[in-house]
Amino acid sequence: MIKLLELIYDIFIIVWGGFFMIYNVDFEICTIIFMIFFMVIVFNRKGIPELQNRLFRIIYVVCFLNTSLDIIASITISNYQYVPLWLNYILNILFLSLQCIIPVLFMIYLSYKVQRIDEKLAHIDRTTYIPVIVGVLLVVTTYWTQFIFYFDNSGYHHGKYHTYLYINVTFYMIVSFIYMIHNRTILKRRQCLLILLILLCAVLPTIIQFFIPKYMLAGVGTALAIFIMYFTDENHKIYEDTITTALNREALLQHINISMQKKVYEQIFVVDLDNFKLINEMYGVDGGNEILQVMVDGLIEEYGTNHVFRFGGDIFAIVLEENNEGTKEHERIRRIVQRRMHLKEGYTIELTACICLLHTMHIPEYMLVQTIEQAISKVKNMGRGKFLEVDENVTGGFQRTLAIEQALVSVVESEKMEVHYQPIVDTHTKKIHSMEALARLNVAGYGYISPEEFILIAEKNGTILQIGLIVLKEVCRFISRNNLSEKGIEFVEVNLSIVQCMQDTISQDIFNILKKYNVPPKMINLEITESAAADSEEKLKRNMARLALSDITFSLDDYGSGFSNINYIVDLPFSIVKIDKYIVWAAMKNVTSRRILEHTISMLKAIHLKVVAEGIEDLEMVQIITDMGADYLQGYHFSRPVPKDKFMLCLEDGFLKEKYKPSKKENCEGGVS
Repeated sequence: MIKLLELIYDIFIIVWGGFFMIYNVDFEICTIIFMIFFMVIVFNRKGIPELQNRLFRIIYVVCFLNTSLDIIASITISNYQYVPLWLNYILNILFLSLQCIIPVLFMIYLSYKVQRIDEKLAHIDRTTYIPVIVGVLLVVTTYWTQFIFYFDNSGYHHGKYHTYLYINVTFYMIVSFIYMIHNRTILKRRQCLLILLILLCAVLPTIIQFFIPKYMLAGVGTALAIFIMYFTDENHKIYEDTITTALNREALLQHINISMQKKVYEQIFVVDLDNFKLINEMYGVDGGNEILQVMVDGLIEEYGTNHVFRFGGDIFAIVLEENNEGTKEHERIRRIVQRRMHLKEGYTIELTACICLLHTMHIPEYMLVQTIEQAISKVKNMGRGKFLEVDENVTGGFQRTLAIEQALVSVVESEKMEVHYQPIVDTHTKKIHSMEALARLNVAGYGYISPEEFILIAEKNGTILQIGLIVLKEVCRFISRNNLSEKGIEFVEVNLSIVQCMQDTISQDIFNILKKYNVPPKMINLEITESAAADSEEKLKRNMARLALSDITFSLDDYGSGFSNINYIVDLPFSIVKIDKYIVWAAMKNVTSRRILEHTISMLKAIHLKVVAEGIEDLEMVQIITDMGADYLQGYHFSRPVPKDKFMLCLEDGFLKEKYKPSKKENCEGGVS
């Protein structure tokens, strides 16, 4: 078999040698020509340079240098009589050192494809570099030791440890097989390709060259390896949008991540097309895709392939170097987007878009996506065709929102929510009649966040349903552990959000929680705002009817703060109406507001509703509102909302007596409110 191979090789040499006239470098010259041609393809592949596997590029360069040095060293060896000995040693040391390094680079590439190493094989990762280090040391010191090669009067010779170079290749071949066999993350199809890579590019050339040294196939093997790596590498597909062929969201995030690591700051123009859903309905999905493609082509023509990204849907991003001409670029982008487009079907269309300008210097890497999404939401709320520059102050607001969202998610995951309680005082008995449960959210770096702020965020991100039930659980746990009914508490008011009001299962969820903690339904009063009643009246009516059958009562909160509608208190089974604190405060300042408040209280009591006045801050207000006929009072004069353990101090004898004395205004915590 070997004789046959030698015959074929000699015939090839005769034919090829007549063209190149250089013995023993014919395969390597072919390889170099191939690699130069292939390099043009690889290095011009569509995509951001950073996104093309950097390890792949390193391997390519090392293999190219290795093959080039192999050719040069072969020529100088063939003419060793005319080449200085030191130059021959340097060329061969460089060539063989790279030849030692190449196998470990391929192993790293394969393990990179696996993406993780099995824990049982973790020790291999620490030892895999030993053979290549030994190999390079043997090569570098061969001038003195003659272990790998040496020169004498007859020319170049292999040293006694030259075989180590083959051992080095074999070791990394075995390790690569171990990575693949012991790791399940590589698909069988890709395993076959990677095995082929090892066989064709490492095993076969090594065996042939070991038995027939004059066959210089190292370069051929590495070139084959690179060729197979290229066609099994799907990274460029991962970063390409399938519809517009622009770079996609993953590419954008990867690009920004790399730029931030290099501390290269950029500006991102985010383009969100207006009413694109309507365009899809008018021209169909194919027409919509054509419009997107035409727009992307215009942006790419202006800014280049590597700067235009499709963030998702009808949202695009253009990433440019940071400069002071953001306004000019914004106008240029708007002109491209709004230019008249001619479609294949003969239609002509003009687009409009909202545009945001973000600066990566103001955005932490971990919240890039959230910042873009919040900026889009904010500019869309401003109207069609609007522009928003997200400066440091706006980014700070987005960071705050993100921190609140993360805190809300943490609450849901732990099923624990801090709840404070504020007493509600009966004007007739001058005793604490009930109390309102108020959720409190402590966000790291921002402290306690107002419910008005975090409830809106919870409603947007969908955590409000779980949070509402978590608060109710905490309230029921507090009621059952402290026997509040025996301490004179009629019920605890628990807020019901707009989103909760619209849920068909809310009544059953509430019943299940009451049953779990053995809390009588009459101990719970559900507090619903006017806005909730307005937005979900029909569903709310059904849910309230189910809950009312079990003796749960209802309060209408913030009455008078919005477009007060008497129908809410007529059609819905409210037993208590809470007058908004701003109405109460206004009544303390002018006669007209006071008359309105007086008549409002009279009207509500005339239809047999109990009235709570909120925002009571001093004894004068206590006396005035009591004289108007309000049934209950709530405010800082009696106590701020306090944790459950401190609330129990409010129930001690003598606490309210102090509140009705002009000289003191202590709250449950012993401080002055």
